[in-house]
Amino acid sequence: MKQKIYWFGLLSCYGALFLLGFIEVYKAPIYPQILDYFSVTPSKGSTFFFLSTFSALLMTLSGSLWVKRVRVISGLGLFVAFMGVGSILSGVSGYYHSFPTLILGSFIFGMGAGGCMVLINVAIPLFVPQDLARQGYCGLHSTYGVASILSPLIPALSYKYHFDWEGGFYLFGVLAAVILLYIYVGLFRRKRRHQTGGGDFDPSAYRENSKRDKEPKEWWIAIGGGLIVSAYNGSEHILASRLVLFLDARGGPWAVEADVLLSIFFGLLCIGRIFFTFILLRGSAFIWLIISFVSTAVVFLLGYWVNPLWLPVCGLTLSYLFPYTMEWLTRSSRNPPFTVSFSLGMGGVFLIFAHALVGWLDENYGIQTAIYIVPVFLLAGIVFCTLVAFIERLVKSR
Repeated sequence: MKQKIYWFGLLSCYGALFLLGFIEVYKAPIYPQILDYFSVTPSKGSTFFFLSTFSALLMTLSGSLWVKRVRVISGLGLFVAFMGVGSILSGVSGYYHSFPTLILGSFIFGMGAGGCMVLINVAIPLFVPQDLARQGYCGLHSTYGVASILSPLIPALSYKYHFDWEGGFYLFGVLAAVILLYIYVGLFRRKRRHQTGGGDFDPSAYRENSKRDKEPKEWWIAIGGGLIVSAYNGSEHILASRLVLFLDARGGPWAVEADVLLSIFFGLLCIGRIFFTFILLRGSAFIWLIISFVSTAVVFLLGYWVNPLWLPVCGLTLSYLFPYTMEWLTRSSRNPPFTVSFSLGMGGVFLIFAHALVGWLDENYGIQTAIYIVPVFLLAGIVFCTLVAFIERLVKSR
């Protein structure tokens, strides 16, 4: 167990996820411009999102095969490079007016994003003491929240200084280069310090222990984590992606304020994660996961039945759910590379089906009925947490 925070590794992880969030969120507001610029239909243009999601899913599902074979921080640098190259290719596609180049950039970015998500969630316990793991994960995922708030400002700045949508992608390429430089300069300095007999270089922070290859695949942890991640993904992503549509359908002043309420949702999600980076919730992870699912369901129903102003508060009640799930996965498993990658992959596959299901419900019954799927996912999350906690108790009692 580490006795102190390994800041170089921790900041490398934080920087990588910040970059990922910046690029991922940036793609949504410029999507209409991309369709217009390349004169493509929405069905063809959707490959811009689909291929990055698909390649990221490939990386998460295969994570148990490659994560043990890479050095953690230098591997993280590789995935940052993938995200940077993908971003630059996306920008270059505008210069050459080449839609295939844009799609290639999206695919490469997705590979970097998927690899990054697996590696950083496996790496956090290497860089912080066990009693700070929950706060380390909250701090990690708060960087995505900060990026999601700042990223929509980029298009506005681009227009102000007479740059088109390509300018943001070039900016992210430069940001990737800065993070990459920080990682590899830091690695070089610490390696030299270690060779001279000084410094705090820790080999375990750079490569998974080879004995991990012999560790069993704990399927009950991987599947349990996948079910919890799926319930979280389904509730958080569906609420965030359909909130504006739901408020538009409700009409009145809520339709006018829909974008504002969505921004408050993401703001509270980010603020919550920053808050829980400094405030530790002690006790069983499952208790807090169940509290998060229950409180979010209550707040959602208040927003649906009483006043839509409650809906953004779901961001706050959900804020620590995913970080605490990752903390439980890495703490409970003897083979974190397998359990984390399988759970993330399972959650990603489920999200694809969840979006398709909500789309079908919306088309046939309307968004005000379709959005009821959110509390259904939250209820499922409570059941999954209770079931996995029961299984964990049985396993420990043997």
